[in-house]
Amino acid sequence: MKDQGNVFIIVAAVCIFALLLPHIAAAQQGKVIELSFGTAFGVDNPFSIVDAKWIAKIEKETSGRVKIKPYWGGSIIGAKDAMEELRQDAVDIAFANPSTSRSGFPILKASYLFFYGADQRVGGKVFKELLKEFPEIEKEYTGLKVIAWGGSTHQLVARKPIRKIDDLKGARLKVVGDISASLRDLGVEGMSISNAEVYVDLQKGILDGLLTPVEAIESLKLAEVAKYVTLINFYRSHSGTRMFNLTKWNSLPPDIKKVFEDNIDWYGQETDAEFDRRNQHAIDSGKKLGVEFIPISKEEMAKFYAPMKKYALIEAQGLDAKGLPGTKILNEAQRLIKLNSN
Repeated sequence: MKDQGNVFIIVAAVCIFALLLPHIAAAQQGKVIELSFGTAFGVDNPFSIVDAKWIAKIEKETSGRVKIKPYWGGSIIGAKDAMEELRQDAVDIAFANPSTSRSGFPILKASYLFFYGADQRVGGKVFKELLKEFPEIEKEYTGLKVIAWGGSTHQLVARKPIRKIDDLKGARLKVVGDISASLRDLGVEGMSISNAEVYVDLQKGILDGLLTPVEAIESLKLAEVAKYVTLINFYRSHSGTRMFNLTKWNSLPPDIKKVFEDNIDWYGQETDAEFDRRNQHAIDSGKKLGVEFIPISKEEMAKFYAPMKKYALIEAQGLDAKGLPGTKILNEAQRLIKLNSN
C-alpha cells in the first residue's frame, strides 16, 4: 500500500508539473531580457544615430521582451580595446573595430588590400559573396557574434591639391597601417595618429592630409584647415562593426536570436545610408566653405592601386603559409570585382 501511495504521489506531481509547464514557459517567454550596448562614439555620431534606431527596432520587434541600455561616448567601453573588453563581459553588445585589435584578424587586415579597384557598392556585394564562400572570414571573430557588417569609402582630404597620383610624393598622410607599405611605394610617409590630433596637425603642417570618409570635413571641422578633397573613392572593406559577447548571445532564446539575425542586413544597410547622407551634406557644406572637390581619372587610380597588387599577393601568401585560404580569397575577390564592375 505504501508503494502504491508513492506511485500515486509521483503521478500526481508529474500531472501537476505538466499542467504548470505552459504557464512556466509563458512566464519565461514574458521575462524582459536586459542588455547593455557600449560604443566609444557620442550620441550624435552617424554610427550612434543608427545604433539608436536599431535599438528601438529590436525592442519593438521583440514586443518589449528585449530592453537595450546604450552607453555612449566611451562611458563603458573604449575604442582601441573594444574587442577585448567585449569578450571580457564589460558589455553585452558593442560597436567594435577589429582593425584596431592588438592581435588576430589576419584575413580582415589583408582584405584592405585584396579589394583594390572596388568602390563600396561593388565591394560590399563582393564581400557578402566571400562571407558565404569562406567561413574562415567569420571564424576570426572568436568569442563574438557579429550582428552588423560595414565598410566605408575614403577620400583624400589634403592641405594642397592632389590632382594626380604623382602629387602624393613627399606627402605625410594619416593612414591605416594596412596600406602603409603600398603608399610608401608612392612616396607617401604614413602617419598613425588619432582623430583628435588631425585638426591641429593639419593646421600646423605636421600632416599634409588623410584618407577618411568625406563627412569628416564637417564632423571634425577639417574644412577649416584642409581645402582640397581628391575623390579617390577608396573602399575600406567590410568587417564586423557591431557584435555580441558570445556567452550572452548563446543565452538568448532562439526566437530572440532570430530577431537579431533578421536585422543584420538592415543594420549594415542603414549605416551605409546614414553615411551617404552625412557625406553628401559634408560635400554641400564644404563647397560653401570653399573646399575644392577634385575628380581623378581611372588611369591615375590605376597608379594608386598598382603597388597594392604587389602587397596583396604578399599578404595572401602569408595567409596561405598559416593554413588560411589567402590566395583563394584574393583571386575570388578580384574575379568578382571585375565581374560586378562591368
